[in-house]
Amino acid sequence: MLSAAAIEWVKPTPEQEARCVKQSVQDQIDCRGAYSVKELTFPDRGEEPGFFTNTARMGIFKPSGSGPFPALILLHTCAAVDFDPRHMPYWVSQALKAGYVAFVLDSWGERRIAEHCRSSPAGFLPIHIAVRTRDAYDALEHLARFDFIDKSRIAAIGFSNGGRVTYQLQRKPTREMYSPGGLRFAAAIAVYGKCFLATGRGPLDYLDRDVDQPLLALLGELDEDGDPKVCVPRLEKLKKKGLPVEWEVFPKTGHAWDQPRNSPARRVTQLGDPGGVLFAYDSQVTEATREKVLEFLGRHLGTSKR
Repeated sequence: MLSAAAIEWVKPTPEQEARCVKQSVQDQIDCRGAYSVKELTFPDRGEEPGFFTNTARMGIFKPSGSGPFPALILLHTCAAVDFDPRHMPYWVSQALKAGYVAFVLDSWGERRIAEHCRSSPAGFLPIHIAVRTRDAYDALEHLARFDFIDKSRIAAIGFSNGGRVTYQLQRKPTREMYSPGGLRFAAAIAVYGKCFLATGRGPLDYLDRDVDQPLLALLGELDEDGDPKVCVPRLEKLKKKGLPVEWEVFPKTGHAWDQPRNSPARRVTQLGDPGGVLFAYDSQVTEATREKVLEFLGRHLGTSKR
């Protein structure tokens, strides 16, 4: 169990402030919040498959060979990376088999945040998605420095809370705030991610008109968190405007369907969902998700040049 959170608060630099001030009022708030938390320390090397075990952790895992490989950054749920030890390792193994480097990005461990599902460190809740979005762009810049990475073919996949982050990655203002080098995600996938949240401070709409890079949303029909009744109409509006969004709704499927610990199905209370959410593992939907993810990535990144 992790100890009390150790979030190191910092002051945005003048360069960071200059990026923030160019944005809308809400984006300025998020941008300053993201830069008010110290950046993460990332792994300094890629590990080949023999190093990978079933213990989920932050790491850059690569296929054998020199590449350059396409890459997939994996964004965890509101829980710790190792909360379900069969979840993240599954996705790492599937990425490696398909010829992608897999970067498990852990936003909690270094900051000693045990979980963000039912509680939040003081002052962190309003900005945590912005912080995680900045983490993802920092990870993108970090990966691009390795010779074995094709920096034009880096994608992200986020699960639940990580899916909320993924929705944000494909916005032009997000890149302007967090990618000073101009790098962008070639594709992004949100898996059972909530797309809209009503709060006391006003609505948070994670899907908006600024999406300009390929985005796939995977949703469960019975999921009250990543609720397709809320998300699909928003996705349809973006699609009608010619924006590069796609989605799939899996019938009779609840939340967190690719996490084996959710068998049998159960209702879970989380921040923002006092009535509880149906968590239900489904091996067939997990396989369908894998196929959809790899098909989408194949179209937008291609397979590794080996």
